[in-house]
Amino acid sequence: MFLTPEQWAAELQRRGVDTKEVPNPLIVTEGMYRAAKEIAGVGGATEKLDRLHNAFFDQATFPFQYQYRGTFTAVEAFVRRQGNCLSFTNLFVAMGRSVGAPVTTALVKRTRGSEKEGDLIIVNNHVVATLVFAPDKRYYDFDRRPHEKPQGFEPLDDLWITALYLNNRGADELRAAHPDIALRYFQYATNLAPGFAPAWGNVGVARRRMGDIPGAFEAYRRALEISADEPTILGNLASLYRSLGMEQEAETALAAVNLSHATPHVLLVRGDLELARGKVNDALSLYKRAKSMAPKLADAWVAMGRAEIVRNKPNKARKDLKKALELEPGHDLAKRLLTELDRPQGTTHPH
Repeated sequence: MFLTPEQWAAELQRRGVDTKEVPNPLIVTEGMYRAAKEIAGVGGATEKLDRLHNAFFDQATFPFQYQYRGTFTAVEAFVRRQGNCLSFTNLFVAMGRSVGAPVTTALVKRTRGSEKEGDLIIVNNHVVATLVFAPDKRYYDFDRRPHEKPQGFEPLDDLWITALYLNNRGADELRAAHPDIALRYFQYATNLAPGFAPAWGNVGVARRRMGDIPGAFEAYRRALEISADEPTILGNLASLYRSLGMEQEAETALAAVNLSHATPHVLLVRGDLELARGKVNDALSLYKRAKSMAPKLADAWVAMGRAEIVRNKPNKARKDLKKALELEPGHDLAKRLLTELDRPQGTTHPH
């Protein structure tokens, strides 16, 4: 499971990944080793990791700025003293291994979060660190935002850890409007972890952004072979169908979504579909589920407001729309809908 730097480089080359473009996310410098040794002290693996974990949350001992975005290798995170949960986990795993603890990264099995980029949805996977041989499934979580406890987690090997790093880096490049760079990272991720469905889905997103529609369809097909009801992939596939005027195919894709594992944004997409079909109560139910999963997501409150307008309940709609503006003051649709609600009946405006 654990690879030496030489073994890691050889495996990447064997799988067609250019090691000049991809840094090892778990490399340890001499300075990192000295810091880990000083913090971890003596004792067994759990004792050392507990001290290291506590130090990572103690600003006096180890000042570190949590960032929701910004994926770094262990070395970069150590130097910068900042990063997201994956960066933090990379650093912890690398430093923990340097003092002899058999620790690795694990992918959390839980409802995923998501965020919207234009008409596409990007899924956010959460990771923790775990002791490989711990009988009590001990884990170390570095997500400082409020979130549910892991319902289970799957330990990953070093190639999967690298694939996660590359997938996150690709998402960063996608947000920065560099789909060509993002595509290279996503493809490298699938080379290292062929069973990583979200990475295949992101290949589809990048290819679509680059105008390669057949390539996008092929990537979504590969993703769905691995996870047939993956909500984010089906939602993005539906978005692609709609952009091509293929409404029936879009509806079919959305109908295949397993709503028990859907992200908030996929629930909103499904709700929009029900609203367009005139099933207002069904749409509102989906919108409310999305709001329950992500209470601070302005789009969910706006969606509920839209449904209340259709139900001719303007007071409820105003309440939902004002809540959306509290969460996101610049939300254009919320402002426009409130303006329309407050417009005197019978007033006409030039187009």
